[in-house]
Amino acid sequence: MSPTGPTPVPGAPAPTGEDPRGVPRTRRGGNVQSMVVSMAVILGIVALVVWVVPRPSSVQQPPADVPNAAAGAAQRLSFLPPVPRVPQGWTATSAQLNRSTDGVLTWHVGYRTAQGEYLALEAARDVTPAWVRAQTAGGGEDGTADVDGRSWERRLQEDRDRHSLVRTQDGVTVVATGEAGYPVITELVRATEAGWAAAGSTWGSPPA
Repeated sequence: MSPTGPTPVPGAPAPTGEDPRGVPRTRRGGNVQSMVVSMAVILGIVALVVWVVPRPSSVQQPPADVPNAAAGAAQRLSFLPPVPRVPQGWTATSAQLNRSTDGVLTWHVGYRTAQGEYLALEAARDVTPAWVRAQTAGGGEDGTADVDGRSWERRLQEDRDRHSLVRTQDGVTVVATGEAGYPVITELVRATEAGWAAAGSTWGSPPA
């Protein structure tokens, strides 16, 4: 009895898509090529999205709430913590009560000016010489400055270009210090006194 079906011709290639037994071939080359093309398309889309979507260059922190922090600090201080009325464009970066050098309870407010300079206000009662040195970064005596009729001690840390104005009255010491020159530090001094005046206080005394 002869086998059913056509008799294959010796040496003839198998039909496309089938092996010599009639089983469909797997197109492995085509599948790999498709995967490579798909991955290239996906990566291209991702790259386009990353390039088009804007990204912030830095994380912007909200300004410190100086009045709110001062209200809390007033409950622990024997003087009214000042809330400086700073020029437009200045941003409060920090406002807090902390234990500083020699354990002195200190009211601290930090600012960034419109020009990017960092300034700080430090206020405390019954301070020590070590406390003053720490707040002024070890600045040496640099004469005095008259600010609206009040005499302030100037301190300069030359290596860091750190300028400070220091004044003590009624046991309360205020240090205005930072990366800027004396004219800008003087602005912080005036802003501090204006803040006290707006609260009805003179140099931290209880409002009338």
